[in-house]
Amino acid sequence: MSFFYLAAVKGDMPVHLLETVVIKRLEYIKAIIANEELSYNEYVVEGSVYDVVGHYTLCIVAILEGREEFTQFIIKGEDSLFRRRLKALSAYDLRSFVKKLLRVIRKLHTEVYFLEPLRTLCQHLMLRDMAHHVCSLCNEKCSLHSFTVKFKHCLTFIAKRQIVLKNGIAQIPCSKWKTYLVKLFNTNLKNRMVNTDLDVLRNDPRITELLKKVVKVIRPLKRHNINILRSVEVDITSKMFPPCMFNLHQHLRNTHRLTHDQRFLYSLFLKDLGMPVDEAIIFWRKEYALAPNGKSACCHNWAKDEKKFVYGIRHMYGLEGRRKEYSCRSCHQIQNSDTTYSEGGCPFKSFDNNKMEQILNISKTTPLLSHIRELKTQEKYTSACMMYLQYRRCNSNKSPNLNCDSIYFNFTPVKYYITLASK
Repeated sequence: MSFFYLAAVKGDMPVHLLETVVIKRLEYIKAIIANEELSYNEYVVEGSVYDVVGHYTLCIVAILEGREEFTQFIIKGEDSLFRRRLKALSAYDLRSFVKKLLRVIRKLHTEVYFLEPLRTLCQHLMLRDMAHHVCSLCNEKCSLHSFTVKFKHCLTFIAKRQIVLKNGIAQIPCSKWKTYLVKLFNTNLKNRMVNTDLDVLRNDPRITELLKKVVKVIRPLKRHNINILRSVEVDITSKMFPPCMFNLHQHLRNTHRLTHDQRFLYSLFLKDLGMPVDEAIIFWRKEYALAPNGKSACCHNWAKDEKKFVYGIRHMYGLEGRRKEYSCRSCHQIQNSDTTYSEGGCPFKSFDNNKMEQILNISKTTPLLSHIRELKTQEKYTSACMMYLQYRRCNSNKSPNLNCDSIYFNFTPVKYYITLASK
C-alpha cells in the first residue's frame, strides 16, 4: 500500500479499533502542525493498513462534519505528514514508493485528471539514476533532467514563473519534482474532500458515534492553527469577500444594523474565516453601540440587549445551549432562502441588474457582465458567481484557471474567499 492514498483498503475492522486509529492519527497530525516532538505511533506507520484506514476515515469525518476550518486543518495536516515522509525517503525508498504508486494507478478503473502527470513523474523517479540524483545531488536550481506535461497540470508553477512554458507544454526540471509530487498529493486530497458523496453514511450509528468522539478532540483546536481574523481587519479583508457577504458588510457599515437572519449568516461567515468568539463580540458591540443610520427592521442596540447578543454569539460558537457549533450556509441554501424583507441574499438571484452591478463594481462595457447576466437569466447563479471569482483572481495577478468541478460541489461563501485569497 502507498501513502499517496489513491486506493482504499478492503476488509473488516472492529468499530472500537477504527475509533482508536482515527483519534491517534488526528493527535499525530495536531502534533505535526504544532511542531511538537513526535513519538512512535503504531497507527501512522506509512503504508500500513492502519495508516490507510486512518487517512480515509479522517477524510470521511471531515466531509460529514462539514466545517470548513476543520477540513482545512485536515488538509494542512495530511499535507505536512506527506512532506515529512517524502523528505525522509532515500533513493531506494523513493523508487519503491513510486513503483507501488504505478501499480495502483494501473489498477484504477477511473481516470482522474491528475493521474496523467502523476504517472509521468513516477516513471521518471523509478529510474535508479534519476532517484539518486533527486535525493542526493539535485539542488533548488538544478535543471539537468526534466519532463513535460500539459500546462493545465502545473498552473501554480506557471503563475509563479518557476518553469518554462512553450506552445502549451510545460517543462518541469528535476529541482521541482518533489515539490510537484506534493502538489499532486494535495490535489488528490482536495479532490477526495469535495467530490465524495457520503450522504448514505450520515445516519450510520457507527459513524455518528465516531463523529461525536472526533468533535471532542478537535474542539480544543479552536483556531490556534487557522488564520485568525481580528475585528479591526474585517474592512480590509472584505475586499476579498464574495458579493453576498460584501453586500452585508457594506450595509452593516452604512446603517450599523442587519436583520436577524442576515446578522446570523454574516456572523457565521466571519466565524468560519477564523474570527474568535471574543473578537466577534468586539466586532458586533462596535456596530450596535452606534445609532442606526436610516430605516432598519432591526430595533436592537447593544446597551439594552448586550446579554442577548453575547449569548447568541457564544451559542453560535458552541459555547452555550446545546453546545452545537454552527457553520456558514452554502450558496444553495442562501439562494433558496426568503430575502423578500431583508437586505441580503445572493446578488445573482435576489438583486436586479443595477443593484447587482453596483455590488460587483465592474464596468458596464466589460464583456464579463453580459455573460453574468445571461447566467442570471438561466438561473445558474453559482456559475455566475464562479465566473466573477475567476475574473477577480485574474485581476489580482493570480491564476484565473480554477478547477471548477472541484469547488462547485457544495460551494460556499467561505470557499469563495479561500479560493480568492489563496495564491
